[in-house]
Amino acid sequence: MSVTSQWPLPKSSVRFLVPKPMVKQLEISSLSRGLVPLAFGFYENALGHGIARPEHTDNLILLCVGGKGTLQVNGKTFTITKNQIVFLPRGTAHKYKADNHEPWSIYWAHLQGHLFDEFMDIIGVNQQNLVLDLTAPESIVAEFDALIQSRYMGYQLNRFFVASNMLKKILSLISLQTPIVNIQAERHFSEHSIHAYFEENVESLLTLDDMACYFGMSKFYFAKKFQLLMNNSPVKYFLEIKVQYACKLLDSTELNIKTISKTVGYEDQYYFSRLFKSTMGLSPTQYRQSIHGQ
Repeated sequence: MSVTSQWPLPKSSVRFLVPKPMVKQLEISSLSRGLVPLAFGFYENALGHGIARPEHTDNLILLCVGGKGTLQVNGKTFTITKNQIVFLPRGTAHKYKADNHEPWSIYWAHLQGHLFDEFMDIIGVNQQNLVLDLTAPESIVAEFDALIQSRYMGYQLNRFFVASNMLKKILSLISLQTPIVNIQAERHFSEHSIHAYFEENVESLLTLDDMACYFGMSKFYFAKKFQLLMNNSPVKYFLEIKVQYACKLLDSTELNIKTISKTVGYEDQYYFSRLFKSTMGLSPTQYRQSIHGQ
């Protein structure tokens, strides 16, 4: 787990760390492993609060309910104010601190588990969009308060199942406040626009995040909508476009396999050859040597 800030804790604030032996049990239980609470709390008027994490090994959410602070992430600086929530996925280096004149009050939670990634897809969070404005924060604040109160339940496993489900509810409530934004940002989505986008980027290695971001959707929503429209997964369809282009080059040029591999985005020609064969049933060399179609 990423180290929590060592801000000196006054009586009006709370910092609670889940015991490590309990975390290990939560990680293997089907009732909690999808979203495991590691630490959570509330800092009120947190003058002097701040931390820099060049390495971030868990997921962190911060909800500002008063005052303000600054966040530095991905080479950008944000001013965080009331009713804004910050998402810092694992692996995201960051630095933040409370304002010196109007220090923020924040709820926060460190957590891990695959459901965090799924919620981020549904909410529409990505590396270009880590700060969101909440339109109705009251219900989310109430759930954070309940989460903090759960620390009095004792160190029994079933008590931490409750905390895990409170985190799920918090993220679910956040997701209800974001779909309108995502839908308004969508690009025209059709078989033609998809094919044109993939052909335009046939020399790139697009990730699912790249594709979803281009069409203005969350990764989860994009993958589902793509499957319904194309009866195929985005990644598999993009690979098929690359293979089609490689076939064209094999048919119409004297370029060697290594050059063709690089042309469709793969530095490793042997990896490309395996992908090609898994699609065509022939290696690139066998395809070029075959008389199929002649």
